[in-house]
Amino acid sequence: MKGIGKILIFLGVAIVLVVLYYFLIHTKTSKEIETLRDTYSSASDSLIKAQQIANRLPETQREYDFLKKQWEHAQGMLPVKKETEQLLSIISKAATENNVKITAFKPGKLTAKANFEEYPLTITILGKYHNVGKFFSDIGNLKRIIRIANIKMVNKKDKETMETTFTATSYLYAGLRPEGKKPKKGAK
Repeated sequence: MKGIGKILIFLGVAIVLVVLYYFLIHTKTSKEIETLRDTYSSASDSLIKAQQIANRLPETQREYDFLKKQWEHAQGMLPVKKETEQLLSIISKAATENNVKITAFKPGKLTAKANFEEYPLTITILGKYHNVGKFFSDIGNLKRIIRIANIKMVNKKDKETMETTFTATSYLYAGLRPEGKKPKKGAK
């Protein structure tokens, strides 16, 4: 029995060592390996997403450039400030080019709307009917948005000249306002 006892003791010690190895070293190492695999998988997914974004960069840059040009164009149509002098200059130039004389110019009050403001100008001009029509056409074709309304035309004594009073409303960009927030009356 001496030989079998030694073998059994040897087997018992070997089994205990295997069990200790399994619970103390292998399990801990397995958890670390699993954690590293998860980290690798997550990093790999992030890398793939980053590569996809990097591959779209030229397309995104073109899109950005296009939107930037549109924004700049829109800013020309809807300036941020009243710019009364510039507006009067634009209207005066159109009047001169169409043989129309400005006799009165009265700025109105700013009226705040959702994301823009209206800036009305009451203007009186003198000129022949067709010249006044060309003048209105030129104003309507400007880069900046100006709406002509409330047109009142009266013949002068010479029957060819018309005295025309109208409201030219210019629009200003007022920025984005959160829903539910009302703009202040007479803002700016």
